[in-house]
Amino acid sequence: MSNLNLKGIWIPIEILTDEKLSDKEKIIYSIILYLSKQNSYCYLTNKTISELLNISITQVSKLVNSLKDKKYIDIELIYKENSKQVEMRKLIPINKNTYLTKVKYPLQQNFNTPIEEKFKDNKYNNKNISKYNNAKQNFRKSRANFEQRDYTNYDFTKLYANADMLV
Repeated sequence: MSNLNLKGIWIPIEILTDEKLSDKEKIIYSIILYLSKQNSYCYLTNKTISELLNISITQVSKLVNSLKDKKYIDIELIYKENSKQVEMRKLIPINKNTYLTKVKYPLQQNFNTPIEEKFKDNKYNNKNISKYNNAKQNFRKSRANFEQRDYTNYDFTKLYANADMLV
C-alpha cells in the first residue's frame, strides 16, 4: 500500500452522480482512474484496495467484478510463464467522459450585455438590494443612538430571568 503515494482522491461529478454505482464502487473507480492517468491502466491488488477502504478482500473482489460487469473497467490478467497462476492484474478504465478526457472549454458567452440586463429577473434585483441597504442604514443609526446613550445609573440585573436571586 505504501507504494501508491496517494494523498487523496478526487471523484469527478460524473462518477459522483452516477446512480448505477454504489459509494464503494465510486471510490474504487476514482482510484483506478487516478492511478491510470499515466499508462491508461493500473496494477492494483484487492488487498491494497481492502486496506485503503477498510473492507474485506472478498468485498473488494465483488466490487471490482461489479465495475467490470457494468462496463466501467476491463480486467486483463497476466499469467506467470507456463502456468495458470496470475502474476499481475491490469485494471483498465473504459472511458466514460470522465476527467481523463481533455476538458472542453465552454462556448463563449456574449459578455457585451450589461450585468443589469442579464440579472434583472433575478430574485436579488435592485428592489431587494435597496431594502437590504435601507435595513443596514437603519441598523447603523440605531447602533449610533445606542452608543450615545448614558447607561451609568442603569441596573442591568433587571434583565436577568432570576434577577431577584442575584441580590
